[in-house]
Amino acid sequence: MENPDPSCPVIAIIGSGASGTLLAWYLRKAGCAARLIVVGDAPEPGRGLAYGTPCLTHYLNVCASGMSAVIDDPSHFLAWVREHHDPEISASDFVPRAIYGRYLQSLWTEAAPEYHQGHVLACNKAYQGWNLTRADGACIAASYVVLATGNFSPVVLSDPRRLVPGYSPSAWQNDLYTRIGLDDDVALIGTGLTAVDVLVRLRQLGHRGQITAISRHGWYPTSHAEAPAAGVDDVWFATPPSARAYLALFRACLRKGISWRSIVNALRVHTNALWGRLSAEEKRRFTRHLQRRWDIVRHRMAPALRAVLDQETGAGTLKTLKGRVEQVSAVSGGVRLSIQGAERLCRLDVDHAVNCTGPSRDYRTVGSALLTGLLEAGWATQTPLGGLVCDDWGALQDASGRWSRSLYAIGPMRWGTVFETTAIPEIRQQAAELAYHLSAQVQSSSLQTSLADEV
Repeated sequence: MENPDPSCPVIAIIGSGASGTLLAWYLRKAGCAARLIVVGDAPEPGRGLAYGTPCLTHYLNVCASGMSAVIDDPSHFLAWVREHHDPEISASDFVPRAIYGRYLQSLWTEAAPEYHQGHVLACNKAYQGWNLTRADGACIAASYVVLATGNFSPVVLSDPRRLVPGYSPSAWQNDLYTRIGLDDDVALIGTGLTAVDVLVRLRQLGHRGQITAISRHGWYPTSHAEAPAAGVDDVWFATPPSARAYLALFRACLRKGISWRSIVNALRVHTNALWGRLSAEEKRRFTRHLQRRWDIVRHRMAPALRAVLDQETGAGTLKTLKGRVEQVSAVSGGVRLSIQGAERLCRLDVDHAVNCTGPSRDYRTVGSALLTGLLEAGWATQTPLGGLVCDDWGALQDASGRWSRSLYAIGPMRWGTVFETTAIPEIRQQAAELAYHLSAQVQSSSLQTSLADEV
């Protein structure tokens, strides 16, 4: 394998989901002169996990008017969905995620990057860039590398060395729904959006069994409703930077008669700036005591999904338990969950249990050889809360505190450095900015090579 030709730089994006697709599209839009390679696991690139669902009752969590991938064209997605899916879709409708996956694939087609299907095991520093090693032994030389791998599986709840046949450590396993019988009792560990996804998909496939959802507080995401954004005045940035002060100010706004939806909608674009004001200790305090409260009001579900939850709860086919799952073990014919409640430990025996908790952000423990290698070699570092330490462009910080000029991250991998980084509005902004930055880097390196050739 040869090093990249300096006169034709290579940008390699690891990950072919939403983050990788949007970055590839913005690089093409910027007229970037580099050779563009995307490496991903998926046989069909462009969608990623969230938008690769076949279930048409898995709805977007934002209405159609807020899902444009194009910053300077807010109606881009709405126009596309009317042309390619349903001309009657309104700006306030919640579109199936599968349809949004098709939209992303149309952007992938426009970007037309080289696609190399395969799992990247290592990213090693080379003389003029990086060498990527795939699981099949193939190597790719790149001048610049962007990590766009998205979210990883939840924190492990059972000893991976002990087989628990009825337990699924992630809701994203390909064979999950084929292993659950129509009358099987199912436990969902977690009550967030992923748990709602599994519930809805099971019922769509004809599942009739009892479903029990378990989380520490038993809180489900709230639903969307019409609410104008309240004005965010300077008091938010003048208040002391602490979790307690932010909560007090939020409650003060509620006492003034401002709806919580209006407050959250207004804070949406300021969240990362407010997060950045917090010290490392205050960030820990927020994630420990307030993050779940924030998530259920920030990451809301489509009204149609709320109706499903209400119907299932009313019929008794969905039960909710408050507690923390301490142990997952095998019993005859199924799974036993040991649940620590507020006052006592209880056990729940079911046919199947699915881990629907949030993604793990401690990249030292997610089982990724790629990230383990980068962290151990010191080319990347984690924030105290997980996620990668990045600058505003997404450049990674190495173990000596230096910012890379050739290794970047985008999307969920920036969590910890920033707070809002998993939704399309943030990812499209990151993609546009990083595309501009990389294009300038490529142009500068090409110019330097050209001048050197003339000497």
